[in-house]
Amino acid sequence: MNRLYQRHKHRKVTNLDGFWQFKTDPGQVGEKEKWYQDFPKDSQLILVPGCWNNELGLYHYEGAAWYRREFETEKSEIILVFHGFYGSIKVYVDGKEVGSHYGGFAGYQCLVDGLAPGGHSLVVVTDNTHNDTNTIPLSRVDWFHYGGLFRSVELMELDAAWIKDYRIDYTLDGLDTPNQAAAALEINVTVQSFSASGTHELRVYLDDRLLAAQPVEFGTGSSSEVPLRFAGLSVPGVKLWEPGDPNLYLARFELAKASAESGIEDVVDDIAERIGFRAITVRHGQLLLNNKVIRLKGVNRHEEHPDWGFAVPLKLMKKDIDIIKNLGCNAVRGSHYPNSPAFLDLLDQEGILFWEEIPMWGFPEHALEDPLTLERGLSMHEQMIKRDYHHPSIIVWGLHNEIDTRTQAAYKVTKAFAETVRRLDATRPITYATMHPLEDTCLSLVDLISINKYFGWYQGKMEDWQEFLHTFKAKLEKEGLSGRPIIVSEFGAGALYGENTFEEQKWSENFQAKYLDYTLKLFLNDPEVVGTYIWQYCDIRTARELELSRPRSFNNKGIVDEYRKPKQAYWTVRKLYTEAQS
Repeated sequence: MNRLYQRHKHRKVTNLDGFWQFKTDPGQVGEKEKWYQDFPKDSQLILVPGCWNNELGLYHYEGAAWYRREFETEKSEIILVFHGFYGSIKVYVDGKEVGSHYGGFAGYQCLVDGLAPGGHSLVVVTDNTHNDTNTIPLSRVDWFHYGGLFRSVELMELDAAWIKDYRIDYTLDGLDTPNQAAAALEINVTVQSFSASGTHELRVYLDDRLLAAQPVEFGTGSSSEVPLRFAGLSVPGVKLWEPGDPNLYLARFELAKASAESGIEDVVDDIAERIGFRAITVRHGQLLLNNKVIRLKGVNRHEEHPDWGFAVPLKLMKKDIDIIKNLGCNAVRGSHYPNSPAFLDLLDQEGILFWEEIPMWGFPEHALEDPLTLERGLSMHEQMIKRDYHHPSIIVWGLHNEIDTRTQAAYKVTKAFAETVRRLDATRPITYATMHPLEDTCLSLVDLISINKYFGWYQGKMEDWQEFLHTFKAKLEKEGLSGRPIIVSEFGAGALYGENTFEEQKWSENFQAKYLDYTLKLFLNDPEVVGTYIWQYCDIRTARELELSRPRSFNNKGIVDEYRKPKQAYWTVRKLYTEAQS
C-alpha cells in the first residue's frame, strides 16, 4: 500500500504489485542481448515490492537485475510510478526505452504516450552497484545495500488533459490563539493537455469545501501546459497540526469539462493531497512549533527488517510507530534516506515529527570533489522535497550525514545543497549531522547544528561528553554561532540481545542501558540542546564492507533488536523520555 488515503477518484490507477519475471545480470549483458525485447527463458518469479537479497541464493548480490510483467491500458497516455528502488532504473515498454533515472528512495514517475489501447509489455532494469567515488550512497555505508523494486509500482491512465503538478503554500495568522489560526493559501497548479481542446475548469476543494475555481483554455488538439495560480485564499479558524493534536485536511483538485452534447459536466482528472497547518521557526536558540518551544525526543530509524529488507509492510510500519510512541518519543530521524510515503502518512496522522535526508553518508574529500556527486546530490534533494513537501510531520531537511566537513570540498557541496533546499522550501529549517564538530567548517550554513559522537563507545569514556559540550559551545561562540540550537543527532552503544554481564561490559544490554541513562540525562538537562536522536531504534544489517567490524554483521545499537524485541535500554529510555517535557 503506497498511501493511506484515496488520492484519485476519477483518474484510473492500477496497482502492478505481485509476481514479476526476474533475472539477475551480473555480466551486464542484458542490454547487448536485448532482454527488453526478448526476456530470458530461464527467468524466475519474484514478488514486487521486495528486495532480491531476501531471495534464497541472492543475499550478497549487487548489480543489475531485470524485471518483466504485462499490463493493459484503455488510454494512450499513462504514467508508470516506481515508488522505491535502490540505485538506477531504466524502463522499457513494448521493447522501447521510455525513461531512466538515478536515485530511487524518492521514487520515479515515467510518462509514456502514444500507446494503443490493449496489452503491453513492461520491462525494468535496476542496478544497485556502488563505488567509492560518486554513487549515492557510496559502497561503504553502515546499512545493507538491498536491491530491487522495494515499494509499489502503479499504472496511471490519463485523459486528454490532466493535472501534472501542484503546490500548496500558506501563512498563518493568530498563532497565539490556542490550537487554531487563520490561514492564507497560495496554490499553484500545472495542467497539461495532450489533445484536449476548449474550456475546462480547475477546482480546488479543502475537505469538500470549494475554495476556488478557474477556467482553463486549451488550443485545438495541441499539446500544452497551462500554469494556474490561486492567491489570497482565506481559511479562518483552521485547526493546527502538532504532536498532541495532529489535525489534517484533504486538499483536492478536479479538472472538469462540460459535454457539448448533453451539457453534463465530465470530471477528466483529479488528485488529492493531505496537509496540516503548522509553523516551524528557529528563534533565540530554540526550535518553535506554532510559536511554542518544542524539544525533540527521538530515535534514528532505518526502514529495514531482515525478512523484508526495505520492503517493509504497512503492519510493521504501524508497529514501529506504536513502539516509538510508547517510548515517549515525539520525533524520528529517517536514517539515512527518504522513507516510504505510507510511513510519512502514518507520522502525519500519529503526530510524530520527522527529519528527512538524502542517502549521502560518510563522503571523504575525493568523493566530494567529484562533479557527479554534487549533481546527483542536488537532484536527490529536489526529488525528496517535491515528493514530500506537503507532509506536516517533516520539520527539518537533512543535507547529508557524516561527510568530511573539515574540507573545502564539503563547504562547496554543503553551500550548494543549502541554497537549493532553501530555494525549494523556505518554511523548514535545515541541518546536517556532523561527525567532526570541533573542526567543522560548514556549521554557519545551517539553522540547526547536529552532532554525531560516540564518547564512551568508539573513543574515550561517556563522561567525556560533558567536557566536549563545553568546548563545542565555546567554538560556536567564537564563530558567532552561539544562537544556533544544538541537536545531538547520534549517540549510543551497541548491545547484543540477551547479553548481560556483572561487569557491564560493552555489547551487554546493561552497559547500553547505563550509557543511555547517563547521556540522556546530560542532554535533557542542557537548555541549549533542543533535541536528541538515539542511535538507534532497531538493529539492522550492515553492508558487506563493514560486516567484519560488526557482530552478527549487524549494527547492534538498536534499543530493540531487528525483530523489535526490547532490550534493557528501551525501558531506561522510556522512563527518561516520558518524564521529560516536550
